[in-house]
Amino acid sequence: MKKGIIVLAAALSMLSAQSLTDLYDEAENSPQYISRAETIDSQSAAAQAERYSDGWSASADLAGAYPKEGSSSGGEFALSVGKEFNLERSALGRFMRFDKEYAKLRKKVELNRIKARIFRLYGEYCIEREALAAQKELAAIYTQMLKQIDTGVRFGEFDASKALMAHMALENLNLKIVETQSRTRKIEGEISSVVFFDRSRAVCSVWNYDLNYLLNPENSAFYPMLGLKEKRSKEELALSRSRVPKIGVSASYSDEIDTRRATLGISIPLSFGKKSEAERMAAMHAYSAAKSEAEAMRRAYKSSSDALRERLDLYNTRVREFESSIKLTADTLIEQSRMRFKAGEESLLSMLKAAETKLQMIETLIALKTKRHDAVAEFIENYAVDPKGVTR
Repeated sequence: MKKGIIVLAAALSMLSAQSLTDLYDEAENSPQYISRAETIDSQSAAAQAERYSDGWSASADLAGAYPKEGSSSGGEFALSVGKEFNLERSALGRFMRFDKEYAKLRKKVELNRIKARIFRLYGEYCIEREALAAQKELAAIYTQMLKQIDTGVRFGEFDASKALMAHMALENLNLKIVETQSRTRKIEGEISSVVFFDRSRAVCSVWNYDLNYLLNPENSAFYPMLGLKEKRSKEELALSRSRVPKIGVSASYSDEIDTRRATLGISIPLSFGKKSEAERMAAMHAYSAAKSEAEAMRRAYKSSSDALRERLDLYNTRVREFESSIKLTADTLIEQSRMRFKAGEESLLSMLKAAETKLQMIETLIALKTKRHDAVAEFIENYAVDPKGVTR
């Protein structure tokens, strides 16, 4: 019965586990993303309102007339209505569609960058947990050493100074454990400031980086954004070149003392002068800048991708070497030193030195893994890549 309860509890724990993917799914509902998305929508709506300046207008006038040279007195009124039409409606419509799509892509960039922050923090959190587990495992080895030393002191085999040295070594390791726990709690707080995070349900599964996905420029949110920006600036250029961009139509009716009058009017603003020429020049420069920006982004992505690939190759090689050395060399050395010490064939200092060497190797390994992870996280954030496709 007890075994069944344990299995059930383990199953429920797995069902309620909180993985990195779960945190990505929460990013879209985070206050940080919502505030940025609302700002983008506000800016987009303001730009549309400014562009769509044409609309209906209406006016009414009421007046009184006074006798003059035998004329009748009475009231007068006038009503008028008008509408402004854009003659480049299709070009304006395309520009507006591009503008809306551009706002969506801007929000995609913000969302991917928030996910990138989660990716960085969660990876660092899991690496610190790995370090903590290794340090606690080493602390258990120190504790076993202390038992042997304390026993030897009681039976007169060692003097008390050896026990004191061993206790100091263990205390030093315990301080490092506290530091690691402190860094872990700090990272937990940073994750919680972005999305809801429950460390009791956190799952630190081992993942590999999909470099084919990561280093493909089409997976950057900037890639479609720059192409759309070029099309958008092209439509802006077409609009700026229009000599007669709008036409205004108005109609009015007035009832005067001795006359009823209906009027139909048409107005065409002519786009001439230094202001119009300046607007066209600005649009031309914006179009040229958009094309150059897209090309610059492609070059930067290629250069950064090559540099990141080389860095990851170096990090991966060193990580594999250190992991192998810890398993095949450091662990074996500690075990052999402990056995020889127990048999009286080796000094306490040699045994402590073997444990300290492993601790140093663990710290170096953790630093390498952190730098490797942060290099990927920095690339993801810089180019707004969705990290959901980076890990496998």
